Amino acid sequence: MHGIAQQQRGRHQLLAAWRPALGDGLERASGQKITLPDLDLAFYGDVFLPDRNCPSTKTADAESVLDGMSGQELAELSQVLTEAVADSDIEAAEQQVTMGYTRVPRPVQVLLRAVDRRFGAAAGVLYLGVLRQVYRYLHDLDVKARIDRRVEEGVGERGRVLIGHSLGSVVAYEYLRQHPSSGVELFISVGSPLGLRMVRSRLQVVALSTPNWVTVRDLRDPVACAGPLCEWWPQINADDELIVDNDGDAHSVECYLSKRTVGQVLLQALPHLTEE
Repeated sequence: MHGIAQQQRGRHQLLAAWRPALGDGLERASGQKITLPDLDLAFYGDVFLPDRNCPSTKTADAESVLDGMSGQELAELSQVLTEAVADSDIEAAEQQVTMGYTRVPRPVQVLLRAVDRRFGAAAGVLYLGVLRQVYRYLHDLDVKARIDRRVEEGVGERGRVLIGHSLGSVVAYEYLRQHPSSGVELFISVGSPLGLRMVRSRLQVVALSTPNWVTVRDLRDPVACAGPLCEWWPQINADDELIVDNDGDAHSVECYLSKRTVGQVLLQALPHLTEE
């Protein structure tokens, strides 16, 4: 399950990025060349196309990310931004009020700079872009129904491992919650916003029937800033809360999937991949 800002792409394009990253992670874990497992992707990005009055795909531009945002949405997302940073980050950002983000409301300017200060340049815009589409998925019943239907059709009856990145981890969680007899044996959530109060307050926080749930995050990934998910989902073992270092691209799905630790998790679930 892919993340945000994929409106102008498609299933085949995203698979072209996910497959080699997954293969690299598996080979790093096994120490040998591996035939890639059967991989498919449930694509729903076009549900968020601009003609449906959703956030722009230009996530590098703070002003475009704010396009069409209601007062209620702005207030709620501002609260989430506040939760992601420390008071000291906000105080420092207030002293830089003339630097960057000058065409957005001042309170949002400060919060975006505070997120940048804590997580790195442009992290604020990335985080806000993710939050907007997560917000849309959780609030717009038509959008949620269309996405859930796409996922149901995409997963089918053959899937044994479900990987959700970013917003995709929220969508994947909802699929597993709604389909307790899906047959999925392993859920891997990477760069997930599931721990955010805004998300948890609008989901049914329940134990999944899926036997194994592993979560992976980079400590500098603002989208995963809520911390360990086992605080709300105790079915996740402490050893299954994996921390990785994605260097300067903390939220990148390719960086996440290519990690040795992710490959190890997959090989435990799919040991036949190392068979000659």
